[in-house]
Order: sequence, then structure tokens, then C-alpha cells
Amino acid sequence: MSELILAPIIKRHVPAPDHVELWVHSPPLAKATPGQFAHVATQGMLRRPISFSRLDVDTGHAAILFQVVGVGTRWLASQQEGAVLDILGPLGRGFPAPDDRRPWCLVGGGVGIPPLLAAASQWTPAAQTTPATILGARTASLLLLEENFRQLGHEVWVTTDDGSRGEKGTVIGPLARWLAKNPLGQVYACGPTAMLSAVAATSGQRGDVWLALEQRMGCGVGACLACVVLGNGANGPSYRRVCADGPVFSREELIFP
Repeated sequence: MSELILAPIIKRHVPAPDHVELWVHSPPLAKATPGQFAHVATQGMLRRPISFSRLDVDTGHAAILFQVVGVGTRWLASQQEGAVLDILGPLGRGFPAPDDRRPWCLVGGGVGIPPLLAAASQWTPAAQTTPATILGARTASLLLLEENFRQLGHEVWVTTDDGSRGEKGTVIGPLARWLAKNPLGQVYACGPTAMLSAVAATSGQRGDVWLALEQRMGCGVGACLACVVLGNGANGPSYRRVCADGPVFSREELIFP
């Protein structure tokens, strides 16, 4: 259940250039499902939708990780420990937990990586398997949270557009190889729309695929219709609200350009 929350910042971390992670103390936010998001107030501007990178029910702590791209996120990045954030959340539909009888793979690109860490921290690996995580970034300095996934015991593949770390190219190469070995595997992905479209196409009709969309939003609760995308409805194509119907959708629910 979402609510309006005043959450004090308890920790500030800079994991990469122009990226900031803010930890807050808020037991209601800590109960979010991985893939849900916080709608964070920024000084005099629209709220910003930001996914959770960490969720700890025991401590009541939650964290959001975002890229500084404009005035709103620049103001948010300037906030220090002790400042209080105005947050509406948790909002949206998160990832369903995987079937622990089948292997699963996480696929993240850029700022789509953080919600996958929240999921990885909560989910149990399938029996006799090592969870797989595929991370992509434009360049090595912008690669997020790689060591955190390794610390969770994941097998991690890294790709960068320029080849400065890991395999040169996109996450699709490693994903195709993983799917070839795990045709009934479960895939959870978050990143740019082009990446998610490629993930859906690469998986075909194999296994279960869940995609978390990154989309500009207005109200965050489904009223303004600023974040709609084309999807499959019961009677044919229909528009879906990313903030309320998503941001997580099954592969079958979406229609990509």
C-alpha cells in the first residue's frame, strides 16, 4: 500500500560518475516489492520516479539509486545525510518472485540495474544452480553494482558498448547463450526500451520473461496518462499505464515498436 512518507536520509553513496544512491529510514518503503518505485519530490518540480536498489525489512532501510540528468535529480543528488525526502510510495507493480525450481537470470542496463539488486537480495536460487546476472553499460566507469551481485554468489557477465570492461557489445549476446542452455529459464530485465525490446525478441516464446520499463511519469498513480505504452489487451492492442499497471510487465503484455 502506498502512502506519503517523510523519510530521513541516513547514508549517501556515489557508485559511479553522475550517479547517487540515497539510503533512507522508512519501514513502509522497506516493505516494497523489488521493481516497485518511489515517487520523490524535488524542489519546485515534478516528482521523480526512482526504483529501489536496496530493501531491508529488518532495519526499515530502503535505498534509491539514480543518474543525475537534470535540475530535479541534481537537486536530489545534493541532499545529504539528515535531510528529509518527501516520497510517495511504494508504487506500481513489482517483479513476481521466481519459481525456485527453475533457473533465473537478471539482465540490467544502466540505471535499470538497481532494482535487480533489490530482487537478487531477496530471492532464493533454484536448486543446484548459480543465479546469473548480465550487466550492461556504455563504459566501464558507468557500470553499477557489479561487486554486489558477485557478493551474493551470482555468476556475473559484463558488457560495455566500448569494450572497456567485459564483453564488447550489449547484454543480448550473453543472454542468448544463457537461454540456449536454459530454454525454460526465467528472465527479469530492466533498462532502456531498446534493450527490453531486444530481450523480448531474443527470448522468443521460451520461459517466462518480465520487463521493468523506464518511463517519464507525471502523477505516478495512473491518473494523468503521461506514461502510457502500447500493450496487449483482452480485445486487442490497448494502452497500459507504466506507473500503475507496471512498471513490470510480462513479455506477452507489451507491444514494442
